[in-house]
Amino acid sequence: MTERGRIVYLEHDSAVLKNNPLGDPHRRSFPVYLPPGYESSSERYPVIFGLVGFTGKGQSYLNWRFGFQTFEEILDELIIERGMPGVIYVMPDCLTRYGGSQYVNSSAVGNYDDYIVQELAPFIDRELRTTGRRGVIGGSSGGIGSFVLAAKHPEVFQAFADHSGDSGFESCYLNDVPAVVQAMEKWEYSVEKFVDQIESYSPKDDAYQVVLNAVAMSACYAPNPDTKPLGFDLPFDPYTGALRPDAWEKFRAHDPVNMVEPLQDNLRKLALRFIDCGKRDQYHLYLGARQLHQKLDEFGIGHTFDEYDSDHFLLRKEQKKKSIPMVVRALREG
Repeated sequence: MTERGRIVYLEHDSAVLKNNPLGDPHRRSFPVYLPPGYESSSERYPVIFGLVGFTGKGQSYLNWRFGFQTFEEILDELIIERGMPGVIYVMPDCLTRYGGSQYVNSSAVGNYDDYIVQELAPFIDRELRTTGRRGVIGGSSGGIGSFVLAAKHPEVFQAFADHSGDSGFESCYLNDVPAVVQAMEKWEYSVEKFVDQIESYSPKDDAYQVVLNAVAMSACYAPNPDTKPLGFDLPFDPYTGALRPDAWEKFRAHDPVNMVEPLQDNLRKLALRFIDCGKRDQYHLYLGARQLHQKLDEFGIGHTFDEYDSDHFLLRKEQKKKSIPMVVRALREG
């Protein structure tokens, strides 16, 4: 019988997340895929950190869905049937009360960049047989997280694959402003009232989701300790929709399109840079992907860019069948 990979759970007690501003757990359990042959050999393996999208955490990778392969089955297929060398796949939990951390450091949310880079990366090297080389792959919020973590920390992550990641913020975030303003009527245009009801409000309908997304992105990208009691600013007025330039500039600093120039030297150090997006993405992220592709070209930074005929969700697992072997190869050859 062919040996297959298996999922194990690791638990980590984070000093970085202790006393975080949202009171989210600092002790977290998360799944890790160990490749076939891990237990029966002494081989060391490269590591991929898999980052999930907004409102997800590591276990979301493993959700069973009728008619679709599980992520564990995809990795087994790539290794057993297609001959990809083995890899350890880590699926961290970076969920927050607001639905996500965007994998950044924020005084309003917590320091999730530090959590991954300073704590989880060395923790995995201590607990498992690794080569010390790492890639990072993610979709949507996990896509931008993959780009940013690798671009900021090439000494930690040597390759990234950004699937339908947030970028081109003018098109992916400002387009939501009218819908957020309409939805905010339910909370009398008060962000504080919405935040107070995050757990209790029901049904968690489209209005709830669009406001939650705006709140979470603002907390991650525009923290402001002087704004009481929330500690962050929306980049627009919740009643009129008028842009707030200071907060919006904080957002723009996190846009991958605007990060290429200042981080170009780091980006050139990477062994692989992969970006893709569906041409029918509901959140217009194909526009940001195209902008990011052109910006990398402008600075002569080699990368793979792939555009496919689908939406934000449907073919992302299939696209990872392209990117994962490329990342593994880059980590092993680099």
